[in-house]
Amino acid sequence: MVMDLQKFRWTLGQHPIAYMSAEFGLDDRLPIYSGGLGILAGDIVKAANDMELPFVAVGLLYKEGYFQQIIDEKEGQQEKYPLLNVAAAPINLVVDSHGEPIKITIPVDEHLLHFQIWEHIEGDVSLYLLDTDIPENTSEHRLITRRLYGGDKETRILQEMVLGIGGVRALRTLHIHPSLFHLNEGHSAFAIFEITAHYQAEYDMTFEEAYEYAHNKIVFTNHTLVPAGNEVFQRDLVIHYLKTYAEDLTLSVEYILDKGKVDGKPELFSMSALALNMAARMNAVSKLHAKMAKEVWPDKTMEGITNGVHMPSWVSADLKAQAPKFSVKQIDELPNYALWRLHTMAKYRLRDEVKYRTGREINPDAMIVTWARRFASYKRPETIFEDIARLKDIIFHAHKPVKFLIAGKAHQADTLGHEIIKRILKAIKDNGLENDFIFIPDYNIKLADVLVSGSDVWLNTPIYGREASGTSGMKAAANGILQCSVSDGWVAEVSLDGMGWTLDPDNPAEHVYKLLEGEMTDIFYKRDDKNVPNEWVERMKKTIGLVWQDFSAQRMVEDYIDVLYRPTLEEEIKEKHYHNWRRRYLTKHISD
Repeated sequence: MVMDLQKFRWTLGQHPIAYMSAEFGLDDRLPIYSGGLGILAGDIVKAANDMELPFVAVGLLYKEGYFQQIIDEKEGQQEKYPLLNVAAAPINLVVDSHGEPIKITIPVDEHLLHFQIWEHIEGDVSLYLLDTDIPENTSEHRLITRRLYGGDKETRILQEMVLGIGGVRALRTLHIHPSLFHLNEGHSAFAIFEITAHYQAEYDMTFEEAYEYAHNKIVFTNHTLVPAGNEVFQRDLVIHYLKTYAEDLTLSVEYILDKGKVDGKPELFSMSALALNMAARMNAVSKLHAKMAKEVWPDKTMEGITNGVHMPSWVSADLKAQAPKFSVKQIDELPNYALWRLHTMAKYRLRDEVKYRTGREINPDAMIVTWARRFASYKRPETIFEDIARLKDIIFHAHKPVKFLIAGKAHQADTLGHEIIKRILKAIKDNGLENDFIFIPDYNIKLADVLVSGSDVWLNTPIYGREASGTSGMKAAANGILQCSVSDGWVAEVSLDGMGWTLDPDNPAEHVYKLLEGEMTDIFYKRDDKNVPNEWVERMKKTIGLVWQDFSAQRMVEDYIDVLYRPTLEEEIKEKHYHNWRRRYLTKHISD
């Protein structure tokens, strides 16, 4: 089906898509993202702008953002929370016609919680960020939006009330009336009740009548099946904080609890279950993820819309100059020596960034293998260290040396993730590998930019079925970085034959060692008289072609339109006519 984008824009008119997410990765001056979820949200915002979609986004302004990571060889990861310099950040406070900040309230337990709105502009798309750090709030309530994924469970549920309930109220206050709400993960799922409440009040309906209409304005994306990524609260906590709000909606709080119940665990309330139970349509972020999700939630059907990446943001400037419109044909026609020269330049930029951040200098002429992502046990970051003796032989090979880079953060509350970082740092130091296996601290957008363009191999070793998508690999592949990965997430949808290497999911360490001792390094170090590894470069071209063609953020948003947005809006139109919702009033003819 050919996308009629212009027709869809006309369908939306002045009623945009509203995209709600707990984090957005758009700019390192605005550190309100932790990793893949936020970067993906940022890429969607950019793609929507490129496609000229009527589109707004809603998130939270974290004044201390996500932490800066400091690496200590003995203590491992340390977290630092610098306060955001609002004046230097790419945001503006939203004010009224008198220049006064627009402030909004939501009921929390028996109090009113106040927040103001900031705007970040990405082209023609506005991202509205909600902020509770204002004088009208108590000192505790001012801290609600202080840190991304910070604080205790009380803070977390309050953040999700501000994002969901407050986000819908903020848009309404700004006279923005979305055609459809897209909930990116379950963090914003309380929005469903506020969306319904609007129609309940507007058309004098019962809550259930209003929901029959409102639910066709709600779609949901699940990004992970890992329990830590699906927010769960004790039911008593939900009762405490949402009881007053439920009463305002003429609901029993038990109604809200029932929509987020966890099978077999009556004491728990799940934000993901809430979204799954109440959204009109939902999707997983790869075909394999959709299949695995069916095992977790057998009564739900999630369409597999595989993630994509915003090519203009992640493809290196040098490579974009050769194909400004991301024409695969132009890359194919580029002489091998020219593409290799561009890649070599990227490797030298990577060397400079590594030296700046660590004081250590990696040899850009050697093969560089990178593992970069969040430190979580299911991602198996210690895989490459299983046999230190073999690893050292690979690193110090006289004719085919390999250098390694590793980067990523452990969630501040993930004790095991912290321990993994400590063990890796110890293994590096104990074996004298500090200059050859380098841990780069504070993985962020700027570092990712040089890693995904200047590495040679992108290593990915998750437990099969746990990596929902894996967009970091897409970014690297878009720059011609060869993939060495378990066939998980997006990699399960492609064949890496003639490009990269698919790892044995049950024994990835042994497989990686064999490749580095043989085929992989043989191809990399086989050079012509111009010192160009022609077979390697041909693989780079195929890798670029694959990702540019099938894994762009634009393709992803087009899939959202075809699979989620358009069908949901069509159902909404049917619902309007069925309920005759415009006729909930009386009229009287006035004669002269």
